[in-house]
Amino acid sequence: MLAWHLWLIAALLLLLLELLGTGFFAFAMGIAALAAMVAALFDASTTSQWFTFAIAAALLAPLLKRLFRRYAPSRRTSFLAGESRRQQGELVRLPSGEFRLKLEGDLFLVRSESGAPLTAGARVCIRRFDGITAIID
Repeated sequence: MLAWHLWLIAALLLLLLELLGTGFFAFAMGIAALAAMVAALFDASTTSQWFTFAIAAALLAPLLKRLFRRYAPSRRTSFLAGESRRQQGELVRLPSGEFRLKLEGDLFLVRSESGAPLTAGARVCIRRFDGITAIID
């Protein structure tokens, strides 16, 4: 097997690994492996291939991470279950008559901690999450 075959296999594996959500680091390494593959195609020495890989990875990883943070479609600011931060959501009434909390495009079960009546369209403060149920003031 030729060296460029190995770099191509490494690149494909790293690009597949990116599907697990590594924040573009595996993607950067996969592109760097493709750069090393090109170096191998031009009969560069093994040392030159590894230097090409290292330099490409060192340049691409921070660049792609910055681009990912800047242009990522998700701008989630929500917190995880058990965490508490002040956030606001909107109460919506489903056709069945049940209330849900709309937060960043998602609907959550909702419960008022004080037992206050729920009103559709009201903006409410989320105190915390209990599993998938939003606990509001």
